[in-house]
Amino acid sequence: MVKYVPFILKTVISSSLLVSGAGIYLPGAQAAVTTPTSSSTTGDSINIIKPLWHDKADGQGIYSQQAPIANGLFYYSSGGTLKAAELSTGKVKWSYKNGTNPEIITNNSVFFITYEGYLVKVNAQTGKLLWKVKAAKDPIEIGAFAELVNGVLYFRNEHGGIAAYHPVTGKKIWENKDIPMYVGSIDGLYNGVLVVSSTVDNRRTQFFGLDPATGKRLWRIQGFYSFVAYRNGELILREQANAANDTSNEPLKGYQMTLVHIDVKTGKAKTKKNYKPLEDVSRLGNYFTSLQGSYLYTVDGGLDQWGGHPLYRFTLGQETTSEPKSYQEYGNWVAGPVNNMAFFQKDAQITAVQMNDNRIINFNGPDSPALSVQSMGKGLYAGYENGYFFIINAETGKALGKVKTGAQQYGKLFSANGILYIQTEHNIFAISLPKELK
Repeated sequence: MVKYVPFILKTVISSSLLVSGAGIYLPGAQAAVTTPTSSSTTGDSINIIKPLWHDKADGQGIYSQQAPIANGLFYYSSGGTLKAAELSTGKVKWSYKNGTNPEIITNNSVFFITYEGYLVKVNAQTGKLLWKVKAAKDPIEIGAFAELVNGVLYFRNEHGGIAAYHPVTGKKIWENKDIPMYVGSIDGLYNGVLVVSSTVDNRRTQFFGLDPATGKRLWRIQGFYSFVAYRNGELILREQANAANDTSNEPLKGYQMTLVHIDVKTGKAKTKKNYKPLEDVSRLGNYFTSLQGSYLYTVDGGLDQWGGHPLYRFTLGQETTSEPKSYQEYGNWVAGPVNNMAFFQKDAQITAVQMNDNRIINFNGPDSPALSVQSMGKGLYAGYENGYFFIINAETGKALGKVKTGAQQYGKLFSANGILYIQTEHNIFAISLPKELK
C-alpha cells in the first residue's frame, strides 16, 4: 500500500494497529444482546501490573507478523545482538552478535540478515551458525528482508534486486538484480506467478510478475496503486482517488474508491470498478483498505488530517452510486476489522463492534488517544498515547490492569503459557495475564 511519502507513513502506522492474535472471544455468542456491555472504571484507578521481565529492543519486531516464540524461547534483537530468552524469566539462553531481528523462525532454525548484507541461518535452540551467505554487496543501510514462501527463501534488497535461496543449504537458486525493490514487498505466489511490488517515486507503485523457478520477469505494471487482495486469478488493486490531480489544489470530481482487477498471468487490467462518486477527491487519502469475504472496508479522509476518520463498508461489485455502510456512530476508527471485530474511540470510550451483528463492548479508558487496540483470546488490549497499556476483559469491558510502557508504537501481541508479550518501539515486556484471561 505504498503510493507516496504521506501514504508510506500511514501504512507503517496502520500496520501496527491492525494486528490481532487468536481472535476475539465473546462468550454466549448465540444469545441475543440488546444493550452493550460496558465498564465505567476510570484509567487512574486501575491496578498497575509489574512485568515479569522486560528488555530493551531494537524495535524491528513491531513490524513483524510472525510469532517470535518457539522452543520455549522468545527471539528478538537488542543493541545489535540477536537474543533467545527464556519465556518466563527473560534469561538469555544464547545470543548472536551483529544479529538483527529474526526474519524467519522455525522449530529448528532462525534466519536473519546482518548489516553487512549476510543472510544467516542459526540453530534455533543453540544459536550455532549453520550457514551464512553474502546476499547483498552493499551494507544494508536502507533495508533488506527475507521471506519463506512454498519452501523457497526469498531475499529482497531495497538497494535493488531479489534472489531465491535453498533454505536448507543456503545455495542461491536465482537472482534478478533488475527488479527494483525500494519500499518493496513480496505480495505472494499466485497461480504460478511470484508477485512483488515497490515504489517508483514514493507516489506511484510498480508491480512485477516473476517466474518463481528462474526469477525472470513476466510482466510489469505501474500506477497509483496499492495491493488489496488476490482472488480467482486476479490481483485486486486500489487506485489512488486523486491520482489525476498531481499538483493542483483545484476541486476534482472522482470516487471514494476505485478497484482495478489485474490478470495475474499477463499483468493486464481486466476490469475497473468505481465506488461512490464524490465532488472533490483532490485531497482524499486512504488510511486502510481490507477485503473480507464480499465486504470492502475502508478508512478515508483528508491528507492534511491524521486521525479522526470513520470506517466505511462497501459490498464488492455494488452499484457505483450506492452508499456504503458507515460506522461513524461509534466514533473515530482505531483498528480492524480483524477476526470480525473493529475498534473505535469517542472521547475516553473505546468501542469494540462485532461486524456481523453490531454487538458492542464499551470500555471507558483514559482521556488519551488510543494508538493500538488488539484482540486475543479472552482479552482486549489497548495502548494509549499517554504511555499506558490496558488489559481488558472482552466479555465485560472491565479493565483488569495496566502497564506503564511509555510506548508510542506497538507490534503484534503474542502469548504463551499464560504470559503476554508486548513489543514496542524500544522495549519488550512480558506480563503474567490475569487468571480470568488464561
